[in-house]
Amino acid sequence: MKQEISNIVDTLQRFNMDGDAEEYCTVRHFSISGRKVVNRGDSFKVKKSTSGHSVASIGSTGNDTESPRMSPTPPAPYSVAVLGAPSVGKSSLVSQFMTSDFLHAFETFTGDRSDKTVTVLLDGEESELTFTDLPYAILKRRDLLQAIHGFCVVYSVTDRASFHQAELTLQQLAADGSIDHKAVILVANKVDLARGRTVSEQEGRILATACNCKFIECSVVICHHVDELLVGLVAQMRLKLGVAAVGTAGSVGTKRGRKYRGAKTSSSFRGILSKLRLTKSNSCHKLHVL
Repeated sequence: MKQEISNIVDTLQRFNMDGDAEEYCTVRHFSISGRKVVNRGDSFKVKKSTSGHSVASIGSTGNDTESPRMSPTPPAPYSVAVLGAPSVGKSSLVSQFMTSDFLHAFETFTGDRSDKTVTVLLDGEESELTFTDLPYAILKRRDLLQAIHGFCVVYSVTDRASFHQAELTLQQLAADGSIDHKAVILVANKVDLARGRTVSEQEGRILATACNCKFIECSVVICHHVDELLVGLVAQMRLKLGVAAVGTAGSVGTKRGRKYRGAKTSSSFRGILSKLRLTKSNSCHKLHVL
């Protein structure tokens, strides 16, 4: 499948009838049926054209049954920061976001910090997501965080130290108000390694609930819940930006101004673990609602 995709792009670039310098990008098509995310397949489109032609869909792969469509306006651009300890699978996760094709772990690791961009078509609206792997220290640069619309805070369920770093990251995001105004999803990766698990699902859900953010468990290696995470990111960023727009107009007060309830010390978080019931954290799994 990957070879077929590569051949399509090569052919389009080689036989461009207008002789224009054009850039092609992947468009990932999704729909939501009930609570289920449906992958409609990938297609390609012209991203930039020197001739000024409209952006158009030019090919498809996977199970996409929609006909090629013209895009009258450019997709809404979103910047997503991927944060987490080393070796939790951040690069692999972002690489899998780029395609519906299954990628093995050794194929997705790139070893660089380069940005990657993908366009997502959801509910008839295109959104362009650019993912950046950022170091933890960047959280202290509020001027740089202003341009970021969403955060993926990733840890490995087999590495408790990475879970503690995720907690510190969420504390910092809560302290500067990012959780209240931007999309933040706590991501537990490597759930396929069940025998090596040291962080339970309940702990992840309780941490997300305490921080007032969303939570999902996934496995990049077996491509489990990766599409759900990608679509959830798009949904959360659209929702948060919509709330921010209404709030700017004065129609929204401070209803979402909750602070991180376990932000003082790790011991306070352990107190939450003993007091907060699992049933209270069910909403953190609903990535398509605020």
